[in-house]
Order: sequence, then structure tokens, then C-alpha cells
Amino acid sequence: MISNEASVVNLPLIWNTHTIAGETLPSEGYATFRLEVTTADTENILGLQVPVMFSANKLWVDDRLIAQSGEVGIDQSTSIPQKHPRVVYFSPESSSFTITLQISNYHHVDGGILDPVILGTSDNIHASHMMEVIFQSVIIGFLVLAGIYHIGLGVFRRTEPYFYYFGLLCLVAAFRYLMVGDVFFTKFFPNVDWELANKLDYISLYSHVPLLSMVIYRLYLKESYRWFTIITIIVAVIYDLLTIFTEAKVYLLFEVYFHLFMIICVCYSLIVLARSLRSKHAERYYLLIGIVFLMITILIDISAEFLRLPDVDVYPIGIVFFVICLSLVISRRLSKSLDLSKSLANDLAQLNSDLEAKVEARTNQLQQSNKKLKELNVKLKNMALVDGLTNIPNRRQFDDYFKEQMELCAKEKAPVSILFLDIDYFKKYNDWYGHQKGDECLQQVAQELDKQISSLPGGLVSRYGGEEFVGLIPRLNQEEAERVARDINKQIEQLEIAHHTSPVSKYVTLSIGLYTTVPDKQMDLNSVLKQADEALYQAKALGRNQVASKTGTGNVVPFQPKEERS
Repeated sequence: MISNEASVVNLPLIWNTHTIAGETLPSEGYATFRLEVTTADTENILGLQVPVMFSANKLWVDDRLIAQSGEVGIDQSTSIPQKHPRVVYFSPESSSFTITLQISNYHHVDGGILDPVILGTSDNIHASHMMEVIFQSVIIGFLVLAGIYHIGLGVFRRTEPYFYYFGLLCLVAAFRYLMVGDVFFTKFFPNVDWELANKLDYISLYSHVPLLSMVIYRLYLKESYRWFTIITIIVAVIYDLLTIFTEAKVYLLFEVYFHLFMIICVCYSLIVLARSLRSKHAERYYLLIGIVFLMITILIDISAEFLRLPDVDVYPIGIVFFVICLSLVISRRLSKSLDLSKSLANDLAQLNSDLEAKVEARTNQLQQSNKKLKELNVKLKNMALVDGLTNIPNRRQFDDYFKEQMELCAKEKAPVSILFLDIDYFKKYNDWYGHQKGDECLQQVAQELDKQISSLPGGLVSRYGGEEFVGLIPRLNQEEAERVARDINKQIEQLEIAHHTSPVSKYVTLSIGLYTTVPDKQMDLNSVLKQADEALYQAKALGRNQVASKTGTGNVVPFQPKEERS
């Protein structure tokens, strides 16, 4: 301040509009305000509602500090601004007490206090403050819900993007409403930097204009001008960049020009609304009322800013009223859509009644065709992968599976066993019993082999040709594979399929060649099959109805129980 002399001033006061000795005070400086209060009631607890000040303050009752926002200083280095309005309560020690208020400002273009400090009983102050908080909370909650709802409509109805823009406008308005009144933002983030909070406040203010302009442009495409919407976006971006890259004492100097631009935008909106009256849409009146009310609230807030009156902040109420009007428009349009859908559904039902017979006939034809195609696909699959006589996998399926398991076991360094299985003296069986009985014999043997081998993890058996079968068992060592082969040999004989011409048994038996190896990626698959085939020939040479196992060294060992081989 430029004067150390005391003088009487009326609060609230922006001191850079005040003169002392004919000289206007600067915005930067510090001041102390004192008020002597006399009350007859010393029993009630009193309260003070302390608003936002520019830009740091302390408040005492007598010699007790009861409220503080930021740090009051005598220069820019010692003054720390903050934006923390609050309500405080105290009990006066006597019927007379002194309220002392210190304010310092070195960061804002205005210094002092714009809204009054309110003194009253604790009950009255609390009730008044709670009403303000509830009202502000309801408005913010309404704007947030409206924003989310309309953004959702914009996402799902891309043909009507004004929903999306209006949703963003509601969210921006809700965010800015956090910065005024009780300043909920600094209550949520008490340590937020004053400069950052101030920048967010004004950036959200500037964002209102292009968003509202885009809403009006999308609502009134024929009546509005695209070039004006582009201008609002450019102006808002310029002001946003100015706010981001300069300090408050700089960008706030230009704020007045933005308010003038907002007045131009309000006039433009009213012109668009006047042109819209020529349209024949019934909902134009809802939109007209909503936007006019919104424009009035904007003008009230701008006027309060120009006249340096206490913050009014009725603009969010205008947004809420506009949301209600827009909701009526949406409801009317949805109602029309439902009526149109109902009418179209009736027309479609009338058309469908003539086509039902044709559709039913065509459907039957398609169903028959689909049934034949499914049957043909099943047959083709069986022909490709399943043996037609025995109904177990054929050689083609085995070859594919064999290659797959060899690669997998090579990666895991796990053993794999190949079994060649041949029905002993099957030609004699066919000659004696006939080919039909021979086919039945093959089917019984195949089903038993499939039962024994396919029940093992990864096991597969297929018909290899004639009376010969081939099986694959992964992840069993040679001793375990031999045990499986012996069990198979016993199970086949226990089927008791009569074979009177067999020299080895009165029932059908098998000779089994087994080869077990741990494959590697370079191993030739045909050589593995050849090893198992050679083991089969050895089993036949040793008298049939037994298992011959070929080791990795090339030796052939007829299978014997472990105790006999030891």
C-alpha cells in the first residue's frame, strides 16, 4: 500500500479501485482492516463466513488467529496466495471484541476482498453455509450426471453429435463450479498450487464458449454459421495458451476482452434463435426458452464481473435449466421415433403376412439342403480321417498325429512308443471263416485296441492296412510301453474269437512290434516306423502271439516279465 495512515473503508473492497488522498491504490500491497464489534449477547457462539480474497489473508478475533488462507507477506517472496474460503466459530470473551483482517496481494490483478465477511450466530451461519453447500453440491451433481448421460447419447448416436458437445459442456461447467462459492476443489486438494488452481479456473471458463457454440451450431445447422463456431474455438485456444504460459498478473489483464467476446457470442446466439423461429419443429420453443434463459444467466455473470459485484455464479443454473429443456426435446423426439417405429412395424407385419408361405417353403428347402450338406460333411470327414470298416482313425490321421507328437516329444525330451500290431494267421482265418467273419474279427480287434490305447494320455491307434494296426503312445518309457503291449496281447486273446486254423492258439491273437525312442528334431519319421516294423517281424519269427521290443541300439528283445529278464 502507498499509505500508512488509517482510514475508514466500506467492505467488501477491491482496493485498487479505492483512492486515498486523491491517489488510486495499486493492486499489489498489503492491508490491515479492523472492526470493533459490540454485542449484548455474550452467551451464544458466533460464526464468521470468510470468502475468497485476493490473495492471502489472516483473520483474528482479538488476539486469536481463527482463520488463514495462504501466507500474508510484505512482498511477493513472502506472500503465498491460496483460495480457501471457510466458516469459523468463536466465543467472545466480552461484549466488545475486535475483528482484525490482514490481506496481502502480489499475484492477482485485484487486491482486497470482493465478497463480504458475514458475522452471525453459529446457528445462523451454519444454516446459511449448509444451504449454500447443498445447493452447490446438487448443481454440481446434476451437471456431472447430465454430462455423462449426454456424452453416452453422443457416443451411441453419432448422427447427433450435439449430445456429445453438450455433455462436455456440462462437465466443464461442473468443474468450474468447483472453483467458485465454497471452492470444493481446494477442499479436495488442499495443497494445490494457487497459480495452478487459478489457471484451471479460467481455462474451464474459456472452454464454455466454443462448446456452447458447437452445441448451437449442431442444433441449428441451417440457422447458424460454421465460421463463427471456428472463431470461438480459435479465441478460446488463444486464451487457454495465454493462461498456460503466463502468470495471473498477465493473463487476467486480458480477461475483460473475453467477457466482451462472450457478449458478442450471446448476441449471435439470440440471432440464431430468432432465425430458428421460422422452422416448423414443435420442440423449437423448448430449445428457445432454455437457451434464452442460459444467455440471461451468462449476461448476469458478465455484468457482475464488469461492475466488480460479489460473485453471483448463476450460469450453472442456466445450464441446468437448459438441460431440462433439452431433455424435453429428446423425450419428444424419442416419442416420435417410437410412434414411427410402431407404424413401420404394423406396415411390415402386413407385408410379412403375404410372404410367410413363401418364406416357410423356402426355409424347408434350405433346411433340407443344410441337412444334406451336414451329412455329406460327416461322410467326407469319415472318409478322410476314419477307417470305413473298423471306425477307428485311418493311416492318414495317424501320420498327421504321429508327426505332431514326435515334434512335441522332441521339444519336451519325452519318449514316444510305436506299436505295430498284426493279427496272427489272418489269411487262414479268412479262408476258413469267410470274408464277412474276417471283417467282423477286424472290427472286434480294432474296437478293443482303440479301448486300450486311446484310454492312455495322448494314445492313438489306427488301421494301417489289411489286418495290420499301428499305435502311438507318448511319454511312456520302454518298460511301461512293454507292459501296455503285453496287456493288449492278453486282452485280444481274452476276446475268445475262435480261430481253429491258428497254430498258436484256438483264439485270435496278435503279434506286436514295439519301438521306444526319445526323438529329436532331425529324426526321420519313416525310420522310426521301420524300427517298429522290424520288431514286428521279429515277434512273428519268434513264434507269434507275443511282443518284441526293439531298443535304441537296434537289438530286438522278446518281451518277458521283469523277473524272468533279470
